[in-house]
Amino acid sequence: MSAGQSRGVSGLTIVGTESGCGKTVFMTGLSALLRQQGVNVRAVKPICLGSKERAESEISFICSISGTPRNYASVVISSAKNLSEAQWAHSLSVGQGAELSLVETPGSCASPMSFEQNNVGTLAHAWKDTRDFARELNYPCIIVAHHNHEAIEKLVLAYSYMNEFVKIAGMVTVETQANEGKQLESKLTRSEVALLLSSRTRAPYLGCLKFSPSISVPRVNQGNLVKVTAEGIDLLLILKALNLGLVK
Repeated sequence: MSAGQSRGVSGLTIVGTESGCGKTVFMTGLSALLRQQGVNVRAVKPICLGSKERAESEISFICSISGTPRNYASVVISSAKNLSEAQWAHSLSVGQGAELSLVETPGSCASPMSFEQNNVGTLAHAWKDTRDFARELNYPCIIVAHHNHEAIEKLVLAYSYMNEFVKIAGMVTVETQANEGKQLESKLTRSEVALLLSSRTRAPYLGCLKFSPSISVPRVNQGNLVKVTAEGIDLLLILKALNLGLVK
């Protein structure tokens, strides 16, 4: 069956409650799943915090699995104070494309991304964070958290921080290690997690990506990522949030 996509929003920003919460795995899996369904989509990570080696593996993982051409340059920095205004503007431009763009941001939703400097080169008090980047990008956001006992609290706090400035399309949890969600799942079902989140936010809980030992970003190993993504998230809710409809 061939599929086409109806006109919808032009992008989606992936933000996290903290570093290492599964943003890269979720964005890459979602983009591969959408492409499999016939959606013209690209997945990009314009800013990488950390070493060049780590950035290389992350970009390779994203591009090879999502099918996104590696035709852009990510900004690789060791800390937020090293991000210049020109790099900020370049990173925003990377997130814009002719097709649906999924854009991953570094760190958490409140992570500093750019500091102003005074005329002698030291830091001034003004700074921009991930929320500012998402606001300027002007796409709906999906918030990602670890799938553990702190997920609800962290998602509600992140929603509260982001919601006034950007549209929140949904919330996702990712199990980044084996049995990470055992404590949460022993107390709450998926529907109960969704109910608790909906009582404090106006964004839907889109589901959970379960841990798979065959998926590794550092080793650029996709394993069963598309299957894990398809089984874990509610794709119809995402398509609805993006105003996308699939037609034969």
